[in-house]
Amino acid sequence: MSRLGFRLAGFALLAMIGLAGCGKDVEEFKPVKYDYNGPVDLIAVAKQFHDNPPEAKTRTVASDKMPLTFVDLDGKKVDLSAFKGKSNVVLVMTKGMPQAYNGAFCPGCLAQMNAMVANAAEFKKRDAEVLVVFPGPSEKANDFLITAKAREADKPSPIPLLLDKDMAAVTLLGINGDRAKPSTYILDRKGNVVYAYVGEHTTDRPSVKAILGQLDKLNEKKAAKE
Repeated sequence: MSRLGFRLAGFALLAMIGLAGCGKDVEEFKPVKYDYNGPVDLIAVAKQFHDNPPEAKTRTVASDKMPLTFVDLDGKKVDLSAFKGKSNVVLVMTKGMPQAYNGAFCPGCLAQMNAMVANAAEFKKRDAEVLVVFPGPSEKANDFLITAKAREADKPSPIPLLLDKDMAAVTLLGINGDRAKPSTYILDRKGNVVYAYVGEHTTDRPSVKAILGQLDKLNEKKAAKE
């Protein structure tokens, strides 16, 4: 066989080995494709969220590692410690403006924000304050609220959107991704992180139903101790 023939055979063998090695990953991971530049069906995307996130997806987060300070859209400081002794906190970290999709909003983030706002009264019933964070560049934060139908005209969103401009919170939590991995945390009245869910792609996040269920369990434990 000629030298060229040996080279071609070698390339073919490497290709076969590569395909054999990655076949399992390709089969298991099937990301949903979205048109990031087109309109998003918020309800349809929200239906893809997990109703009951598997236990393996939850994380343990030390309370002293939890970022405590953000800034709202008016530049006002928001300190999570202010909620201690008063209410539970649901902290949702969105992806912000993903870099890989030419500055288009993450469909899952829009759908989750929309679903949270639609169920704002349910969170209040469970004595929970919901805070949504937009990490990284914040020039389009207001557009995010409007696109998510969380706010109309000049009316404020019933759920505040906070900023993590320098990505300090994202880095501290270890959820860096394409800007950030979509993550949801629940803090009890003592400021302890009792639930943490870190997603790997746009629809890998807990549904409102799942979050409300976690709050019900938390409140039941509190009632049992009283």
